[in-house]
Amino acid sequence: MKQLLEFFPLVIFFGVYQLSGTTLTLGGYAHTVDGIYSATLALIIATLLQLIIIKVVWGSVEKRLLGVAAAVTLFGGATVALRDPLFILWKPTVFNWALALVYVVWHVVRKRCFFQELLPNEIHMPAHAWNKVTLVSTMHFFMVGAVNLFVAYNYSMDTWVSFKLWSAFLFTILWAVLIGLIMHPYLKELEADVTTETSADDASGKNDERGRRETETTKTF
Repeated sequence: MKQLLEFFPLVIFFGVYQLSGTTLTLGGYAHTVDGIYSATLALIIATLLQLIIIKVVWGSVEKRLLGVAAAVTLFGGATVALRDPLFILWKPTVFNWALALVYVVWHVVRKRCFFQELLPNEIHMPAHAWNKVTLVSTMHFFMVGAVNLFVAYNYSMDTWVSFKLWSAFLFTILWAVLIGLIMHPYLKELEADVTTETSADDASGKNDERGRRETETTKTF
């Protein structure tokens, strides 16, 4: 549910853009949807609303989502205020390249994958596996930013808006699958360890119960 909610602002952005040129009337107020500018304003509002919902329902907001909201507000606000779509066109690229840089710098300086900070301590993988996570994540964010610029400068605004929505789903799924393939062998080991510990605890509990019953029987006689 929470993951699906992350796509809520993009769906609103796409939907409002599709209404370009349409005049919406509410009471005595009428507003004509002004293409990318109205869609960008809707994106900003939906993003802030998303943060409020997450905070109310789950109690806290991830720093990543706060970063996304800051970028949307900054670049989107500049697009609406200056009537220049260039800012919102560059937002995905700047944000994703910034993430790629964070992954690289974090790995070089801290000698560990940034992803390790986001995962439970129970998930243990060797250094070479974490190196793969860093490499895949860095390439993913760099590629997303580069493809965004290619589409923005070589295709129409209509195409870019559609790309922005569907690429968010596709690139996220692709990245999750690749990370999952890297982590899967170690998650299986973790599951096996947990199962073993649970079985051992159950066996210990049964032995304790059996011992208690034998003690009670002895006392009875």
